Amino acid sequence: ELQDAGQEEEELADAAVVPPEEVRKVAKWFQQTVTKFGASAAVAEGPQDPALRPVAEEVIKAFTAGVGTLLSLRRGAGRCLREELREAGSGLAEATSKLGAAVGTEDMAVAAGKALDRTRHFERISVHNRAAARRRVLMGLAQVRDANRELSEVLRRSDAEAAGDAAGLASDDEDGDLDLDDFDQEDLEPHERRLIEAVYSAACGVEEALKQASQLCMPRASGSPSGAPA
Repeated sequence: ELQDAGQEEEELADAAVVPPEEVRKVAKWFQQTVTKFGASAAVAEGPQDPALRPVAEEVIKAFTAGVGTLLSLRRGAGRCLREELREAGSGLAEATSKLGAAVGTEDMAVAAGKALDRTRHFERISVHNRAAARRRVLMGLAQVRDANRELSEVLRRSDAEAAGDAAGLASDDEDGDLDLDDFDQEDLEPHERRLIEAVYSAACGVEEALKQASQLCMPRASGSPSGAPA
């Protein structure tokens, strides 16, 4: 039901359908049941041990509550929030399935750790459209910033070489040492530098636009006009 196929367009919600504290409550419950199940499985006499059944049923109940929470958040969710809900739901389902399959094997501790990790992801999930949109924008902003940093470094090295900053190279020659990394730092051709400068300028514009979009996704102050959710 978290998939988009065959679903009609719904009016987007501008507020949280499920309170954040309710999400944290369900996440805490699932975390406790997974921890208890992992401890019980470690001393169980195989996957068919009757002592595991009540603990496993608690895990299933907590998982069902988690899925129900995701489905509730699905009402009025925009594209960004729907994708985040699908990712959280599929990750939680996969981790729970592998947790049960790992009983009686050496992978039990690893499976329990992954299930707990997915629980922490579930706990931090966005509960309304603005938060989901802002998270998506911030992820893109981080990638653009990394790219800008690398481009800026390339241009900085090129400027240093053009200015004849070869003090370090002369020192290396006197010592008779060669740094293999130097072979990967070839001088930029003029057309290559022009291309990098153009890309860097465009990327800076994209970074600034993403910053502004991130600010627009912030919750509005009380009394201010409400815009359409992303």
